[in-house]
Amino acid sequence: MKTILIFAAAIFSTTAFSQISISNTTKQNIDNNGIQLKNTPVQLIAEYFSASVMTVYAYDTVRPLAEINNPTNADAYPWISPDGLRLYYTSGANADGLMFTQRANTSSYFDSPTLVPISISSPSSYWLSSDELDVYICTSNELYYAHRNTVSSSFNTPVLINLTGIPSSSIKGASLNTAQNVLFVCVFSTPSKIVEFARTSSTSFNYVRTLPVPSGYIAHPGQLSKDELTFFFSASYNVGNDLLYQLTRTSPTDSFTISTFQQIQGINDTSMLVNGQPSMSDGLNWVAFMRCGTMNWTANDLFIANKGPITSVFNPSEEQISISVFPNPSSGKFTIQMENAKGKNADSMIEIYNVFGEKVFRQQISKNIDVSYSPKGIYFIKIYDGVKIYTRKVVIQ
Repeated sequence: MKTILIFAAAIFSTTAFSQISISNTTKQNIDNNGIQLKNTPVQLIAEYFSASVMTVYAYDTVRPLAEINNPTNADAYPWISPDGLRLYYTSGANADGLMFTQRANTSSYFDSPTLVPISISSPSSYWLSSDELDVYICTSNELYYAHRNTVSSSFNTPVLINLTGIPSSSIKGASLNTAQNVLFVCVFSTPSKIVEFARTSSTSFNYVRTLPVPSGYIAHPGQLSKDELTFFFSASYNVGNDLLYQLTRTSPTDSFTISTFQQIQGINDTSMLVNGQPSMSDGLNWVAFMRCGTMNWTANDLFIANKGPITSVFNPSEEQISISVFPNPSSGKFTIQMENAKGKNADSMIEIYNVFGEKVFRQQISKNIDVSYSPKGIYFIKIYDGVKIYTRKVVIQ
């Protein structure tokens, strides 16, 4: 199985009151108090395109979907159900198969995937309605639609959907609103862009607008959230690596504006060439997405991330080790106490990342850690005990 280094994602404590700098002159207060943060658009100044401008929420428990990833072929373009339990995705050297898998609950691993038969030639990506009865399929430069009566029945023969208002181009990553009368799709022109269409008939859409991104950015496929208020997508800056970003709006009838462009915190691995193709469950609680470290399509792997407090392990039904970090906050010198570790000490490693996913420390586990040379801020500890990966947060002040 391909292994890709993942980093612990960032989130603020659900009982703490803190602040995050949105720009040099604008701050956003964050007060969870046990209440989930809302995706409220923020006012941004000239630095809105900077990687330091991040969402006020973050993702943790980022892990590869090793139980379903194909070790020799590409796994890409995921679509996750509203409850986060069911997953569809493409698999194969040419993304030529729609696969389906599910898990019993959000603390379980996904089952072995099965093929969903759809009669279509050369598909590249799929999007499903929340009830999983409608599917929109992108081929090299065309969009098709198919329907089925139940999730256990077969899809009918796909019907071609006409897109007017843009030149014929390669398209991927279709995404629609609940009513299926608004379509977003990535058009691979020069440069590639996310384009919005409005339905004009059962088999046609007309161009409305192009989603805004800051100068120097190139947008790549994404998806609209289930509540239609957030659009997740990947983008590269000056031909750099693809990272995950978002646009937000206060109402499904509003247009997305450039002032809400932000990098999604805690989910991007800056060492990867691509972090992309995101799909989100209800409340943005789960995100399934793809990562790739090379230009080779077959190296694509699927990942999943959870929005919430840092958790010690992915599967709480398995025996956990006890990990304490103190003092916390600290000056950068702190102690890590581990109890009931199942792995061998020789295999135990610790890595520390800043909020941008940059690794600042790595060595074999030791009790006393000194990263006092690092700037003040929030850092995330990844501990590998030879069996599992655990994460903890530490504040350096």
